[in-house]
Amino acid sequence: MKHTLTLPVKELTGSLLLTWLKLPCNLLAPVKNRISLILFCGGFSFLFMYIFSPFNMNQWYEGGPQTVTSVFGIFSLCGIAGLTISQFGLIRLKGSKPLTNIQFMAWFLGEAMLIAIIVNVVNVSIHDYLQYSWLEYMDTLKYAFGVLALPYSMATGWFYAREKVNELKSRTEENKETVLHIRDEYDKLTLTLQPSNLLLLKAEDNYVHIFYLNGTVVKKELVRNSLKKLEPQLSGLGFTRSHRSYMVNLSRVILFKKNAKGHYLLIDGLEDVTIPVSTSYLSDFVHRFTPAG
Repeated sequence: MKHTLTLPVKELTGSLLLTWLKLPCNLLAPVKNRISLILFCGGFSFLFMYIFSPFNMNQWYEGGPQTVTSVFGIFSLCGIAGLTISQFGLIRLKGSKPLTNIQFMAWFLGEAMLIAIIVNVVNVSIHDYLQYSWLEYMDTLKYAFGVLALPYSMATGWFYAREKVNELKSRTEENKETVLHIRDEYDKLTLTLQPSNLLLLKAEDNYVHIFYLNGTVVKKELVRNSLKKLEPQLSGLGFTRSHRSYMVNLSRVILFKKNAKGHYLLIDGLEDVTIPVSTSYLSDFVHRFTPAG
């Protein structure tokens, strides 16, 4: 009876979370994303405070020297100023290395603290009945975080979604552009497939045996043609000759070894097929791979 090693769900989830936290975060690397973040957070925060008055903020400043709308506008401008200082000034202190996801979250907390400082200074300056104190600052930090967290999350979520959509479109376009159309010597279409699924071509008399993946199954197609005619189509896609009768997908090579008869290759999915490497093509493989054994 075979024993299968399984990981507890909690342990697996924790491992994935730790891995994700260490990944680089480049969402705010483009300047246009940073500008969009700042303007969106400023505009959204003003409308959010004006329309919903979270924490009953509209009642705090009634009868004061400034209208409630003016105060909300000033606070929004403070947020814009804090994010601008952070995203175009302080961010330079990190150097060229991108922030990891956990560092990015810590940076956001730092931005909320910076904005709270700016808002606190301005708020005390325009209202005589307020004083600088640690308690006043902590209250300001709580409200600044609460107002900023939603638009900040929305903006970065939008950047992430747009990045993934662009990656998907790019991959789709690449796949469309690199589809292989294998034809016989009479220019009749015989086989259409992705380059990554093509494993090996073996010439024999006036035919070429084509080994390829169909899903997870290795299949073979016999085409009346020659490697010489097919080589120009394949050479720029990661394929190269290893022998006058063999052409291999370099990305599928799992072993390059020397024995008493000479050098040979093994291809992933075709481990039972020994592919010779002749002297004429040996230098290409020596530069790419270190012979085993």
